Amino acid sequence: MNFKPWIKCVRLNPDVESETTAIATFAIDLGALVTGEANIPSVYRDAYSFFRVTHFTSGLKRLLEDVLGRLSGKEGDRVLQLRSPFGGGKSHTLAGLYYAAKERQAMTKVFPDAKELPNPGKVNIAVFDGEKFDAIGGMEIEGKKIKTLWGWLAYQLGKFELIKDHDEKRVSPGGQLVQKILGDKPTLILLDEVLKYVERGLGEKVADSNLGRQSLEFIHTLSSEVANSQKSCLVYSLQASARESYGNIELLSMLDHLTARVDAKREPVVGDEIFFILRKRFFEKVDTDVANQVADSYTQAVRKTRLSYAQEKGERLQIEEETLKLRERFEMAYPFHPALIDVMKEKWASIPDFQRTRGLLRFLAVVVRTLKKKDTSSPIISPGEIPLDNPDVRSAFFTEVGQREHFQAVLEADFIGANAKVKTIDRGLIKENPNLSGINPAMQVAVCVLLNSFGGQIQRVGAEGETYSPGMTEMEIMQAISGPALDSITIKTILKELRDQCFYIHYDGTRYSFKTVRNLNKTLEDVAQNIAGTEIDGFLKSELERKLASKNAIIWPRDTKSIPDGESRFTIAYLPLELVYSVNLENKGLEFLTQYGDRPRKYRNSIALGVPDKSQVEPLKRAIKYLIAIERVKSRKKQLNLTEEQLEQLKEREKTERSGFESCLKNVYSSIWLLKVDNGKTLIEKLEIGGRPIQAQNIHERLMEFLTRIQRKLFDTTIKPRKIMELMRLGEEGKMWLPTQELEDAFFSYIGFPRLIDESLIRKAICEGIREGLFGYVGDKSKVNFVEGKLQVPKQWLRFRESVFEDEIDLSSGLIAMPEVLPQETTSIPTGEASPIGKPGGEQPPTSGPKEPKPSILQKITTIRWRLKLNRQKLFKSFNALGNLAERCKEIDLTVEAKSDEGIDPNWLRNAVKEPIEEADVNIEEI
Repeated sequence: MNFKPWIKCVRLNPDVESETTAIATFAIDLGALVTGEANIPSVYRDAYSFFRVTHFTSGLKRLLEDVLGRLSGKEGDRVLQLRSPFGGGKSHTLAGLYYAAKERQAMTKVFPDAKELPNPGKVNIAVFDGEKFDAIGGMEIEGKKIKTLWGWLAYQLGKFELIKDHDEKRVSPGGQLVQKILGDKPTLILLDEVLKYVERGLGEKVADSNLGRQSLEFIHTLSSEVANSQKSCLVYSLQASARESYGNIELLSMLDHLTARVDAKREPVVGDEIFFILRKRFFEKVDTDVANQVADSYTQAVRKTRLSYAQEKGERLQIEEETLKLRERFEMAYPFHPALIDVMKEKWASIPDFQRTRGLLRFLAVVVRTLKKKDTSSPIISPGEIPLDNPDVRSAFFTEVGQREHFQAVLEADFIGANAKVKTIDRGLIKENPNLSGINPAMQVAVCVLLNSFGGQIQRVGAEGETYSPGMTEMEIMQAISGPALDSITIKTILKELRDQCFYIHYDGTRYSFKTVRNLNKTLEDVAQNIAGTEIDGFLKSELERKLASKNAIIWPRDTKSIPDGESRFTIAYLPLELVYSVNLENKGLEFLTQYGDRPRKYRNSIALGVPDKSQVEPLKRAIKYLIAIERVKSRKKQLNLTEEQLEQLKEREKTERSGFESCLKNVYSSIWLLKVDNGKTLIEKLEIGGRPIQAQNIHERLMEFLTRIQRKLFDTTIKPRKIMELMRLGEEGKMWLPTQELEDAFFSYIGFPRLIDESLIRKAICEGIREGLFGYVGDKSKVNFVEGKLQVPKQWLRFRESVFEDEIDLSSGLIAMPEVLPQETTSIPTGEASPIGKPGGEQPPTSGPKEPKPSILQKITTIRWRLKLNRQKLFKSFNALGNLAERCKEIDLTVEAKSDEGIDPNWLRNAVKEPIEEADVNIEEI
């Protein structure tokens, strides 16, 4: 299906689309928001703008209901802890609570359902941002220097004077004092990034204690007093796991334990609600109709792929059930592919420096803006659509996942360099299938694997959350990339190419990933660079000699004398590969076909040239180069310390290169050159196998099948005795007899005569002619005398109207003669009565040797009209012959009326079309 590009189906929020918007826009600074600093992005600066880009999740709604209810005096947990696995946006949630309590009207304007939430009226609010508050310098405001967490909260609640001394001495206040600070009015206290502040405070000495311990004591006291209050509520954020706490597991556990008795944990965002958050944050409008269509199409593509792997009924039923859920996820995530978000929340979240929601928003904002600027045509933003060729996207990517410097070599070699391997694979795929142009399928698969190569490390025992292994399985790649334009077969092909060519992709038999350590391909590449061209030529020649042994084939003739002359068999000479680059190739070919050393070639009708296909030469040499390199690496496996995995990879690579070599070798000689005569000139006739169906696999057999079965340029089964008589004009103009040597010479010499695979076809035809009584045969022409127009020959030398074995026919010494000149009865020839034929004094018969045809005298045929009566079997037998005619003419109708503007050579028509049809026992009626 042709879907609209996603950029035509959405409208971006202005701050997302603007190139001047800072990346910091997607990170809420809670402390700066509360103090009203000027650098706060406009989308967070006031309550109305904030709620416009906020998705009202079920978790957030419940949290607001709890908090506003407690502030209104309702019973329930008053100390709430925010710990969200991913996409929770703890700072964003705290900001939402702040604005909801401070400016309720703005919230209800954006979310009318919020009117149903409890209304505590005016609320006293105090916010602490542990990332902003300095442990040593504290905070200066309105001429006051506030040094502690409790001092800053009391100041915001208007009660600083109550604990001024405790703040100055940095000693945590007791419960009664905290109770006075809270008072009896609705009071909301929000604490963000507490762990960071406490950890910094551990290094600041306070008498025999330190600021960190004092802060922990205060939090413990505060939580207890809030829990016992009537209208107060404390909400604080805590890192979800050891990863986010920078390894300080003990401190994280201590903070968690301090409030464990009284707090209640909340997750404002759960599961796939992150999709709605992204849509609300990035887009003002989304075409939901297109989202539905895209969801249907991509879900079915993934379903089809998964079902192709399923082997049992239970698996298939499970896939059908999961497909329904997957479709919902596609619809919710649009225009993002759910797999793109999954890799961030399932793998990148394990990277210590990745800031979860902030990182996700920052990275995706750059991606969306870049793709919009590029005017992408993709219907969805999949993991493979991330434009890593763009420097801004690369910078945003490595800002989140780290390892920028380490992966530079990976990107240059495999992704973005001028000769990057993934680009090379794409060029090859597009050349074979132009429909893939613009899709760049190899880049999509490779980028998807790269994104999944970060994070997901196996966690230590006792760590929280599910673990995800780095890299991707083939099925995971299929589910993340499969779509209307990219099927599973293409993806499998690409994965194989990536394994074979990329320098930094690794495959352990299950998962694919990119690493900074080069793989075996780079080692092979280094070895291959030192392989000389002469080694490649030697390897290829040895292979050709092995495959063409015992064939009528000449491998890489050096000169015209390398191709024998005078042999009564059809021979193909395979030209050296380097000749394909010669500007004089045609002249060189004509020389091979017409010359033998310094004299004209005699048997010109018995040879052909196998000419290399330029498009196959380089791939063939490349495959040979790597086969040699593989053998060298195998011989040095101990020196190179190859692992079992690498040896298995080497074995797989050898299979791949051998397969490529065999394929190229089979097709490298797909053109064959013969001689033809046109208007009295000897020229080259060039024939191409092209896309014709050839069953044979061997190089030589392929060309022979092409010449015999497809083109009918070569006869390998039989030739009719009447054909011999017609060609040699036997029985015409007094030509009543013919030496068989002249017959043999004629077939293998004269251009225009049928080409025979060897002389055995002539002997078969002679045997058939003898049996049918078309002519007689004398085994030794020296035994013949010619007397008064009749042959006289001893009876034992004459064979006529009888069965003869082929090995009884001697072409070098025999003779055939028409029945009219055969003796009625063979008698002894008296000595001296007559001279043997061809000797001085003897009566000479008319010249019987054939004259080489002169096609220039023949008028070419422009129109043919035949009526053929065919049954299924006869039509099948005639198919190739009719195909030859259809190929030569522009059209052929059901009455076999064919026309050719250029004209048809009568010899070709007779040999390639008419005779094969007659041999199929089909009568041709001229009309």
